[in-house]
Amino acid sequence: MNTLIQDIRYGLRGLLRQPGFTVIAVLSLALGIGANTAMFSLVNAVLLKPLQFADPNRLVVLWEDDPSIGAIHDDVAVANFVDWKTQNKVFDDMAALSFRSFNITGDGEPEKVMAYGATANFFPLLGATPSLGRNFLPEEDQPGGAKVAILSHGLWQRRYGADRGIIGRNILLNGQKHTVVGVMPADFKYLYESTAMWVPAAFTSEELTKRDG
Repeated sequence: MNTLIQDIRYGLRGLLRQPGFTVIAVLSLALGIGANTAMFSLVNAVLLKPLQFADPNRLVVLWEDDPSIGAIHDDVAVANFVDWKTQNKVFDDMAALSFRSFNITGDGEPEKVMAYGATANFFPLLGATPSLGRNFLPEEDQPGGAKVAILSHGLWQRRYGADRGIIGRNILLNGQKHTVVGVMPADFKYLYESTAMWVPAAFTSEELTKRDG
């Protein structure tokens, strides 16, 4: 014990004699600890912490690769997804997301939010159920179907004051009325935490013929 105390005193005296070196050493340690903490947080969230879905070990994400143009993990063309789903003999089910963004107007200041178009079976495939309201109906996931939306828990709290009466209300997205049919639980996260809402994918006849990005 005495030897340890003497070593600590000796080390401290050495650091005090070279303040410049001490500052660099402390900063290096701080950066190293910070980087390792950030890396562990990412690994813990992505690899170690169980996903908040039913049977997460049975979920996979499918991408497209096109080596001819150097595209790796590229988005899947809508027509290809439809063919995969129709011809599928491997998976229990297949669902798709399509990136969207909306300008919300009314009920406060205008706001641009990130959203996704989701096929009607997306939430059921994950075993996810809204904490308020319901999932999308198959008929809503069709061209010309009813314009509806499911809100993230964060948007519901932040913009609508966690009003449980939000279900059935109309909100304006890009100037069009959408009826709120659901609010997801606080612990539901998929891809990006900044996702504010989901609407039915309702792929158009033109999208259903596209086989490029």
